[in-house]
Amino acid sequence: MKNSNMNFTHTVKTKKSIDNTITDLSENLKEIGFGVLETLDFKKILSEKGLEFADEYKLMEVCNPHLAKQVLEANPDLGLLLPCTIAVYQKNNENFISLARPTSLLSMASDENLKISGEDIEDGLIKVIENTK
Repeated sequence: MKNSNMNFTHTVKTKKSIDNTITDLSENLKEIGFGVLETLDFKKILSEKGLEFADEYKLMEVCNPHLAKQVLEANPDLGLLLPCTIAVYQKNNENFISLARPTSLLSMASDENLKISGEDIEDGLIKVIENTK
């Protein structure tokens, strides 16, 4: 990978509960034109499959419809990188917010047709995460 020194994620600790973090993130994402498509509760999903998972782990699928349209028009294969994902989880009795960095994902695809840069998207999402924590 080109950007081997760059982290795949942006992760911060939060003092808020998992549910409060998700509520606040959902609200704050609206400010940059993002909505939450779905929130997957992995503890619940694994439990339903008969697997014990101790900690809370929720994955938010977030999307900006205008950006998604641009990505899909530029290259339908890049739709595989949609939506952006933010994990809100518990580890060692602490809560975290983690973003899969769009720049990291897009660097694997490197598509010249794509006029929007992952950096703009990433900067906005990181700002929301920092303001939410």
